[in-house]
Amino acid sequence: MATDDTADLIDKAAANLGLTIAPEWKPNVQMFFEVARGMARMIESTNAVTAAEAAPVFTPRSSE
Repeated sequence: MATDDTADLIDKAAANLGLTIAPEWKPNVQMFFEVARGMARMIESTNAVTAAEAAPVFTPRSSE
């Protein structure tokens, strides 16, 4: 079940992005957010990704 914290976060994010979430959509948005939050916690708990392991950045060569 979604917490008040989740509901507040969704409302603030929607406002910052200029999005309107219809009242009938909110329970589903909150449910998805909680699922995504749980998946993020599982990934973070593995310590599999650190800043040092980030993908390399493509840097184009000059055309000279």
